[in-house]
Parts: sequence; structure tokens; C-alpha cells
Amino acid sequence: MITLFARTIFILSLFSAALFSAQTGSLNINVFDDFSKKPLAATVTVTSSGQEFSGEGNVLLLDLPAGNYSFQISAEGYQNGSLNDISVVPNQNLTFSIGLQKTTTSEQEIETVVITARVYKTTAESPVSLRNITSEEVQKNAGSNRDISKAILSLPGVGSTATFRNDLFIRGGSSAENKFYIDGIEVPVINHFQTQGASGGPRGLITIDFIKDVDFYSGAFPAKRNGTLSSLFEFNLKQARKDKIGYKAVIGLDDMQLMADGPLSKDQSWTGLFSVRKSNLQLLFKAIGLPFLPSYYDSTFKVSKKFKNGNELYFIGLGALDEFKFNENAKATLNNQTLIERLPVSPQWNYTIGAGYRHLAENGNWLFTWSRNMLDNKATKYYRNIKTPANLLTRYHSQESENKIRVDRNFRLGDFQLSAGTNVNFARYFNDSDLRIITQGGPVIDNYLSDLNLTQYGFYLQGSRKLLDSKLELSGGLRIDGSDYSKMTSNPLEQFSPRISARYRFAERFALNLNGGIYHMLPSYTALGFIQNGNLINQNTLKYIRNEQIVGGIEFNGKNNLRITAETYYKKYKNYPFSLRNGISLANVGGDFGVVGAEPLDSRGVGETYGVEILAQKRTLNDFYGIASYTFGHSRFSDINGSLKPSSWDSRHIVSLTGGKYFSRNWNIGARFRMQTGLPETPYDIARSQLVNVWNIANAPVSNYALLNSQRGNVVHQLDIRVEKKWIFSKWQMTFYVDVVNAYGSKSPSRLPVIALERGADGNGIIANPGAPQNDQVYQLNYGENDGSTPLPYFGFIFEF
Repeated sequence: MITLFARTIFILSLFSAALFSAQTGSLNINVFDDFSKKPLAATVTVTSSGQEFSGEGNVLLLDLPAGNYSFQISAEGYQNGSLNDISVVPNQNLTFSIGLQKTTTSEQEIETVVITARVYKTTAESPVSLRNITSEEVQKNAGSNRDISKAILSLPGVGSTATFRNDLFIRGGSSAENKFYIDGIEVPVINHFQTQGASGGPRGLITIDFIKDVDFYSGAFPAKRNGTLSSLFEFNLKQARKDKIGYKAVIGLDDMQLMADGPLSKDQSWTGLFSVRKSNLQLLFKAIGLPFLPSYYDSTFKVSKKFKNGNELYFIGLGALDEFKFNENAKATLNNQTLIERLPVSPQWNYTIGAGYRHLAENGNWLFTWSRNMLDNKATKYYRNIKTPANLLTRYHSQESENKIRVDRNFRLGDFQLSAGTNVNFARYFNDSDLRIITQGGPVIDNYLSDLNLTQYGFYLQGSRKLLDSKLELSGGLRIDGSDYSKMTSNPLEQFSPRISARYRFAERFALNLNGGIYHMLPSYTALGFIQNGNLINQNTLKYIRNEQIVGGIEFNGKNNLRITAETYYKKYKNYPFSLRNGISLANVGGDFGVVGAEPLDSRGVGETYGVEILAQKRTLNDFYGIASYTFGHSRFSDINGSLKPSSWDSRHIVSLTGGKYFSRNWNIGARFRMQTGLPETPYDIARSQLVNVWNIANAPVSNYALLNSQRGNVVHQLDIRVEKKWIFSKWQMTFYVDVVNAYGSKSPSRLPVIALERGADGNGIIANPGAPQNDQVYQLNYGENDGSTPLPYFGFIFEF
């Protein structure tokens, strides 16, 4: 395969050498006040050449040779800003935007303050735990395969469960504690085959080519966002080009995608972004012998109208259709056999649509948004996959739908910057299921029909001010949230969530940062809507999850785009949903396919996470870029006795080294090495697992939660490699890429044995004591080791016109 890659690249290099000629493109850079969103008169400087361009609100940069650029943006009375890793494409006029932060009078008198551009983003409310990632950084990140959830694995505090999934646990919290917004509109589902009640899945569905950048918060969450405990992703979409409709196509081993963007009206005030994608992932998984074959389709669009007065109206939408089947020709390993027998067939579909209107006011702006989202999740499982009524184990069908309205207002009062707003969410949860389940207490049958309607509501206020000649910046905020689900959730004052932040610049390049706050999150709809004997049995036991956090750190901004930060954090949890059937906190689950929370629960769960993070980052300069991060952390949640035990996300050490370099002739080579200490694991209850009446339902060994997380898995390490080559022609551009995830095939993360049935010649399990009473009969079991993690090679072509 490597030889084939080398020959392909060699032939394309010869072809391009004959046709290549230096071509130019152009950029529009919209510059505005970051707080009020009003356009600014600005100057843009090309970092590499010093060439300057100026404009009023929009700066037009003409005749730029195709390639990658960084720019410094300045405006009178504002701190300098920067745009990095901007790709200029031949014969295209691309649009980018940047907000600048206003300086106070004292700052304008201090010359050193306004000399250095802001290469790395911080805000008054989030001076710690905020990282900004550009689209270009995601696309060139080795091992991410253009997926933001995999790209942030290069950052501190971020752990994952498996090579092929996007189950992110941030600072020791579960994957159910993450929130996602696109241009101010919440998007609950961002992964294909998402685990309902959590946020993970095997593949992201957001089109990275349409993303300008992403603000990733691992703490210090702004008050305007509700329901955030571990992380917040703010995706900011790029602006469509204005000269003409442009096209981009990706033909890869894993998927095929077609994108278009450009003006939709003669005056260029209406613009649009459109994308459709079809999976090839099932072909890759089949070729390497995996037992399951997922396939998917997805689509994304944004249509926006820019008014002459600066106001903006926009519509966004994204949706996905996921299909699933088993690979009958999978490698005949014990591990593959157990997966085929255990996993259900689980198709899904989902969508989010929304609209936003931003109105510029005299001292700020208003943002009105409406959105609707829906998830349809099914799962069907038959014993040994033989589709007869008697063999039916799982018939699951659930739908979640929400209609959300938000109003946000930013304004200034003297030296204060203030934000306030409110949100209302009208939700419906439907579930019609017939399930056979194994719990710690034995087999259980859940047969229920649930149709729950509920309303959530909230209000927030946040303000900030600079003091001591702008060396000190303070921010404070509060929000309240409630829901009409029950008397335990309806009073918003019970979910009072204050927070405070401080940033003190004690030297030219050094700053001390601090944040503390309280945050609340309503449990998942799967938990709220669970019915037993016709009753919502969790209605009188579930409360909002409460999380108290404090984060402190020191930051150094050096020369040559270098940034070094060190942060320490402590998070304390209360009211976490606790499984009454299994005696464990739901903080320990959510890292696999399936559903989380559809069972009897109460809110007895407590927990804590704490740790230290170190980050050294260098954005592209002299054609080199790199990130090095280290995390040391603890994550503990309560067991059935109320004692704090290591959680399923208690990875003590995480090391990530990411780097790359641009070479001549438009080559880019990058690599990432990650190492993560073993995650806690719960041993199997072998005696109970081998019972015939247990195994015939579970089709796998069952956990012994009395020994919750008493073992640890293997140390996981992997090397990811990405090679990219661009060819630039007169009116278009072509890129060939190879992205190898887990290049040398590391060990399985789990040390638990693989256990399957010993089978006779007829394919049925062998019963060790056939003469015993039926409830005492046990199967003979076959033991083996987990397969190693499989290298996943991705390659393809990207065409831009």
C-alpha cells in the first residue's frame, strides 16, 4: 500500500510540474468590534511580506499568490488581532472575519499594550480553559481525519476511550457533559451513531470546511450557555465567497463529499454554504475485517442575508442518516465473534435547523435565535441474530425533539461590558420499547410507552471591567435555570449559578488567571422519561446535576507565536443520577454504543475531579507548527456505599505531542503521538455470566459492580501521521492526503479477557451441566485476549474550484 501511495504521488508530481504556474487569489477580511459587532476601519498587514491593505469594515486583499498566509489586523483604539494559516486558493475570492477588542483610554496611553497582536484568544469571562482552533489547524492535524472531536485530543485535559470513537471526557467528566453550538444555535447531535444520553459516536457530522474556527472551553463557561459541566464547543461558520459560486469536492477512502458556497443574489447580500456527504466507511471496515459496517449520509447548509446597516439574518441546518449492518466475512477472531453477538442493529437519523437575526444597536447588539432539533434512535437485537419472534431481545425506538428560543443582548454602560439574555426550550421525549436486560439483580423486562413533554427556561447576566491601567480585568456573571418536569426542578432559584473570573497581567508577557463558578445540568431525556408500571418513576428523585469548579493558571505569551500555559482545576459534583439497578453513578457510563439513563434512578451520586494541565503551543511561523500538552488528573465518583471510587474516566496521565511543517512545492507533513495511562475497568462476574438464562439475554459477560473500577486497562499509546500535497493550477487546486491513525497498531485499551461460548458442531453453546435445573445450568466459556487496535489508513483527494 505504501508503494502504491509513493507511485501515485510521483506521477501526480510529474503531471503538476508541467502544468503548474503561479496563480493568485483574493481575500475579503471583515473587521468589527468583537463585543458590539459594528464594522471598523482597519489595516491588514501580510506577516511574511509586510504588505498593507486598508478598508472601512471590509478590507480587500487582491493578487495574493496561492498559498498559506498569516495576517495582523489593526484598528485605532483596538487591540491588534491576527488571522493564521489562511489558505489563498487560485481564482477565488474568500471571505474571513475577525473581531477586535476595544482598548480603554489608559491602554491607548501605554504603547506596549497595542504592539503585540492577539494570536491566542481569551475573554474576560473565560481567561482560563479557553482554546481557539482554526479550521486549517483541524484539517492538518494528524490522526483527526478532518474531525474536530479528534483534533482536540492534542489539547490538555482531553481523553478518549477508543481509536475509532469520539467519546470525549474532559477533565474527568463523562461525555454526557459536553455542549455544542453553531453560530449561537445549540446542536445536540454532532456525531453519527451518537450514544443517546451522551455525546460520543464513531464519526463527526460537522463539515469542517465550513468552520472558520472553534472556541473550545474546558472550564470557565460563559453565563449565556446553560447545561455545561465539562466542555463547551462554539463553532463559528465562515462566510461564503462573494465573487461567484465555488465548489469543493472530497473523494476519500472513508467518504465522498460535495460542497458549494457563494452569492445567491446579484447584490451579493444573500450568500450560502451547502454540503452533502456519503460514507465509504463501511468499505474500509470491511476491507480490514471489522465485524460491523456503519454507513451514513449527512448534509449541512447556511444561508445568510447581510443588510446595509450591518444587521444579519441567517438560517442553518444539518442532518444525518445512519445505517448499520454486520460484516458476515469479518476476521474470525474471538473478539469479532463477541461483538457480532452483542451489538444491536442501530439505525439513526437526526437534524437541527435554526434561524438567527443580529440587530446592531447604538451601544451593542441583539441576537434572536430559534431552532428545532430531533433525534430518532432505534435498536434491534435477536439472539444469535436469528430473526424470529422468540429470539427478540431488544426492540427500542426513541425520539427526542426540541424547539428553542434565545434572546441575547450585549451593551456597554460606561466602562462596563454587559450581556444579558433568556432562553426557553419546549421538548418532547417519546419511547416505545420492549427490552430484556441483565442487571445486578438479575434479568429484567422493560416494556413501556413514554410520551413526555416538558419546558426548560433560564436567564443570565454577565459583566466585565478593566482596572489598574487595564492590568486587571474582572468579570462576574450569574444564571438561573428551571424546568417544569417536577417540583424538584421547577424553581430556578434552586439552580442559581454564579461565576467570577479575574485576569492580572503582572508583566508584559505574563498573566495570572482565575475562575470559579457553579454550573447546573438537567439529566438526559432518557432518564427523565423512563416509565415503569405506567409511571415516571424518576420524577420524584431526579434533580439538576450540580457542579462547582475552580480553575487557576499562569500564562506566558512569547515571541514567534509561542504560548505556554499551566492550569490547575478542581470540580465537585452533587446530585448525579445513580443507577438503582446496578448500584453505580451514570458518571461512569456513556463510552460505548447504546443508550444511557433509561432505567430507575435517583440523585444520590457525588464526585470530584482535579488535576494539572500544561500546554505549549506554537501557531504556524516559518512554516512550522506544534502543540505539546500534559495532563495529570484524578476523577472519582461515589459507589453504592457512598465511597468515592476511581471513575471510568480516571486517566491519571495524558501526554500529547503534535507537530508539522510546510515544505517547498506545497508539501505538508505532520504527526501526533499520544499516550494515556490505563482507564479503570470493572471485572466480570463469571459465575453469573455463564448462567444459561443470563448469557442468552446478555450475549456477553456481565460486570461485577460490587468491584466497580477495581482494575486498570493497558497504557494506550499511538502514532498518527498525515502527509499532504497540493497542486495549484490556473483556476483550481487539488490536494492529495494520507492520514494514518494508530500507525503501528497499539495494544487494546482493555485488559479484560474476551469471553465467548464454547460451541458444539451445531453452533450452539455447550452446557456444562445439562442435568441440572434450568435456572442452574451454565455454559462452558472460551477465554481469549482482546485484539490489538487496528491501524486505520485514510487517503483521498480534495478538489477546489
